[in-house]
Amino acid sequence: MKITLFLAVLLLTSAVQAQMRTFVWQTDMCEMSGQYDPSKYTEEQLRNTLALFGPDEISLSARATVWNFSEIESLDVAKLDSDHKQMRERIATMPIVNSPYWENARKAKLRELDQVYALSRATMQAYTKPAVLRDYDRSPKCKADYGEPIVAGGDSLIAAWRKVNEASQSRNVDPERLKQRFETQLASPERLQFALVETMAFGWWNCANQDIEYDEDAQNGKHSDAFTKLFTNVKSVCDEP
Repeated sequence: MKITLFLAVLLLTSAVQAQMRTFVWQTDMCEMSGQYDPSKYTEEQLRNTLALFGPDEISLSARATVWNFSEIESLDVAKLDSDHKQMRERIATMPIVNSPYWENARKAKLRELDQVYALSRATMQAYTKPAVLRDYDRSPKCKADYGEPIVAGGDSLIAAWRKVNEASQSRNVDPERLKQRFETQLASPERLQFALVETMAFGWWNCANQDIEYDEDAQNGKHSDAFTKLFTNVKSVCDEP
C-alpha cells in the first residue's frame, strides 16, 4: 500500500513538473529564466506584465524639447497624440497577470503615461504658442518660475535664462565654459532664441518633470521582485558590473 501511494505521489509530481513552462526575460544587467504554471497565467500575460516596468516598458519616446532653435519645426504633436492614444489603449486592455498588485501597477502606468503626455504636449506647443503653459494644470511653481517668463519673452525670459544657466554652471565640471557660452549667446542677435531653447529644456521641462507621478515601484525594484516571485527555479546570467 505504501509503495502504491509513493508511486502515485511520484507520478503526480512528475506530471506537474512536466506541465511547467519556462519564461525568459531581461533585466538591465541579467538574463533571467524561471518556470511557471500555465494554468495560472500565460506567456502573453507575463510579457505584458513585464512591459509595465521592464527594460522594454511601454513609454512615450517622442522628444518634447530641442537642442537648437531650428529643431522646433520637427516637433510632431500629431504623432505624440497618436502614440499616446495607441499606448494608452494597449496598456488599458492588454491581458496581464490577474492580481490586485498588477492591476494597481497598470493604473500607475496609465497615470504616468497621461501625465508625461500632457507635459510633452504643452511643452511642444509652447515653443510657438507660449501661452499654452498657462493652461497646463500641474506644477504651479514651475509655471511661475519658467512658464511666465517664457510667455512674457524679452527681458523676463533673459532673466530666467540667466538663472537656468547659473544653476547649470553650479552642477557642471567646467562652469567657466558654460559661462563663456552664455555671454557669447547673450551678445548675439538670436539671444532670445538661445534663451527659449535653454529655459524650456533645462528650466521648465526639468522642473515640471519632477512633478510627474512616475511609478516609483518600477524604479526601486519592487515590481521586479514581485515579478520574479511568479516563477520557480529562477536562474540568472548577469554581466560583470
